[in-house]
Amino acid sequence: MLKDFFLNAIPIMGAVVSLFDGNTGRTDDPDSTTGLTSRDKFLVTSSWAEVRKEPTENGVKLLMMLFEKNPKYLQLFPFKDIPLKDLPENKRFQAHCNKVIHGFNAIIDSLDNTELLVTTLLKVGETHKPRGVTEEAFLDLKDVIIELFSTFMNKDQIEAWKKTLEVAFATIIKGLTQ
Repeated sequence: MLKDFFLNAIPIMGAVVSLFDGNTGRTDDPDSTTGLTSRDKFLVTSSWAEVRKEPTENGVKLLMMLFEKNPKYLQLFPFKDIPLKDLPENKRFQAHCNKVIHGFNAIIDSLDNTELLVTTLLKVGETHKPRGVTEEAFLDLKDVIIELFSTFMNKDQIEAWKKTLEVAFATIIKGLTQ
């Protein structure tokens, strides 16, 4: 009877332990498609929670940094005729920035559903192809994301993001080139 109690308690104890901050996911369970571990997903999801709280503001920061580093990409957008310095206050630009962050929300929310994740990422590539977005543009965006996140995330979070973005952008580019 005591043996049954302990055997039944082990799953419950695991659930309780997972509620404590110290349990940040396993590093020995890579997803067979993405290679992301539970820890990678935890670090990305938990660090993204802060970004998703202010989607417009954070989207503006991201795209402004992209355009400041790569002004040529502004020409791909419907707000290309608006001076760079005026973009942060432009409602059309803000709406697009908000949409970008919500797109990332969908990706982050799909990290545990690989089939949905891959489908979503391929679609991002497919929908951006007719707009003239290139592989180089996506790779530059990836670099800007890491640079921006490095201003407020820790080393472990950045490493998890690098790994996640490597997989994500490779899949987006596959969708772009199909």
